[in-house]
Amino acid sequence: MATNKLTAMILDFYASLPPTIYWDASFIINFSHADNPFYGECTEFLARLESSDTQCFVSALALDEVWFVLLQLFVSRDYAPRKFWKVYEQDRAVILSYLDQIEKITAKVYAIPQLQVLGVTPRSPLLALENMRQFSLLPRDAMHLAIMRQHQITAIATLDADFQSVEGISIFTCNPNLLNASAQA
Repeated sequence: MATNKLTAMILDFYASLPPTIYWDASFIINFSHADNPFYGECTEFLARLESSDTQCFVSALALDEVWFVLLQLFVSRDYAPRKFWKVYEQDRAVILSYLDQIEKITAKVYAIPQLQVLGVTPRSPLLALENMRQFSLLPRDAMHLAIMRQHQITAIATLDADFQSVEGISIFTCNPNLLNASAQA
């Protein structure tokens, strides 16, 4: 049975760091692009992680998500008021001018010594379906949770409120809405 109640532990970016942490795409997007609303907070948390003994994990799936969101942001910004899909449908090569930026962001992520990139296993989709049913997660978030659980990772850096219904995890965030929901619970 699905639940929407708050069961995850919500922590701010100043809380004690866990031994391991998974990076959601929202965290990477915010520390990689200065125009994002939580750039400062995410950049500071990234610096804390880099100077700590915390082992960090990200999935190839999260990087795919980061790339797509950044492409949408860059194209929508540069071609406003036209939206990403309208521009892309007219000229698929529009994304090529942003690949250097995306490669630079990806290289920055890969250069972090205590970061390991994880893949999806054949069992991950089956676990993701269970996560969708149990926590009412959308497919991508359910897959992130499946990957976390397969690697016994119980902490996530995210700005996404969707993980708050997941019991047994700690959410590290700077999202004020998520922090306020936790304070009121």
